[in-house]
Amino acid sequence: MSKIETAAAHDRPPPRRIPTGNDREPAGGKLERVFHRSMYLGIQRVRGRPVGKWIRHLAAWDALDDARYAALSRQRLEALLEFASARVPLYRSDAWRRSIASDPRDITRWPMLDRNDLVERRNELVADGARRPLLLARRSSASTGRPIEVLWNADAVAWSWAAEYHPMLWHGLEIGARTLRLWGSASVLENFVLNRHFVPADDLTPLRLDAAAAYIDTRRPQLVWGTPSAVHELARHIGRTDRAAGAFRVPYIKVGGEQLYGFQREEIVRHLGERLIESYGCTEMGPIAAECPAGSLHVLTTNVHLEIFRDGAPAPPGELGEIIATSIVNRGMPLVRCRIGDLGALSPDRCRCGRPQPVLASLRGRAADLVMRTDGTPIHGSVLGDAMQRCAPGTPLGCAQKVLFEQIDRQRWRVRIEAHRRPDLAALERQVGDLLREILGPDCLAETEIVARIPREPSGKFRYYKVLDGSSRRGDPEPGGRPALH
Repeated sequence: MSKIETAAAHDRPPPRRIPTGNDREPAGGKLERVFHRSMYLGIQRVRGRPVGKWIRHLAAWDALDDARYAALSRQRLEALLEFASARVPLYRSDAWRRSIASDPRDITRWPMLDRNDLVERRNELVADGARRPLLLARRSSASTGRPIEVLWNADAVAWSWAAEYHPMLWHGLEIGARTLRLWGSASVLENFVLNRHFVPADDLTPLRLDAAAAYIDTRRPQLVWGTPSAVHELARHIGRTDRAAGAFRVPYIKVGGEQLYGFQREEIVRHLGERLIESYGCTEMGPIAAECPAGSLHVLTTNVHLEIFRDGAPAPPGELGEIIATSIVNRGMPLVRCRIGDLGALSPDRCRCGRPQPVLASLRGRAADLVMRTDGTPIHGSVLGDAMQRCAPGTPLGCAQKVLFEQIDRQRWRVRIEAHRRPDLAALERQVGDLLREILGPDCLAETEIVARIPREPSGKFRYYKVLDGSSRRGDPEPGGRPALH
């Protein structure tokens, strides 16, 4: 390692570690946590994935000053670019070779990758010498249409899991803490090793929500981890029952895999947990950003390099644009300047927590996730999710377990509402109509439908808005979605 990588840490004290929820662990909780942590790290080490070693590196790098941390991140990026330019067939092809030949370490010279490249030229993106039987395939949930598969070498897998678990230490959360996991799928062995009680998020029936709430009351997990919509659904379910007043409040909630809305954060904290932690990542890159105790979403720049583009040019700090990402750690299938499809903005300011990682100031859903106003103006569908902040907790829309806004055409919308009790339909229609007319135009027409259940995607994800199949016309948006965390 270089002097930059090993020089950790005496220039300033490490960021303050906040008090943990460990003092509220049940009897034997610490021993249980240490056992599962040791088992997980030991198994990963035997598999050639030194997750624990890389977590220690990341913890040491937290203590670097801003200049040293930026230099380290740049050094790691340039090493990846040199490797990719020499070892990846696609990057030796004419289009890339002409662009990067003079200086492959200059990332601004590299052409961008899009999803079609990842699907149609996948084999050309696998590095020379990468032994396919030893590569781990990570597949997207296909919520964006065409699924993609990214191959990761063992060391890259270790780095990505280290980048997932290391920011949890900022909050005092350790691997092996007792966890309720709400996700699309997971193996029985993985859940046992990581001390997780798994609840499939693709079908959160009232019976499953009751069982999850009972697990929280009796087993007192330190962490609930899932997609924002699944955790929010559990929080709302608990909030409507007699458990709400005297229920055990989970010390930490971690969410990722979907856009997190303000109304979700508010209700999760009110009914379920004491501290909500947001994370951001995708299939192509692994972990990208993680929330610190001060509430900022820090970009994990030793794991991934981010650029923000708007109208084909780099966006100024603070301005929203398309996120272009480069995986720094994956030598199996190096993805350089990949258009992952999300919108975000990098903050011009550093976080008051003192950590050296830059801050992702804003994060939106996919760039293609557009709906139409009645005058034909495209707007991002997440505006509808944001608007729920004003009305979701109140009556009558507060009776809803889930809400789905479906655009039929520029003027007409269908709003499907999964309600736990029969609401005042006339009042509900007025509330929904007023909301849509305010956002989409005064001549917007809304048809409200009460349903017993709104299904989730097979991955367990849920979006509050979509364009119905067959409703798109020339110039209209196509449906999209958020990528999976892993």
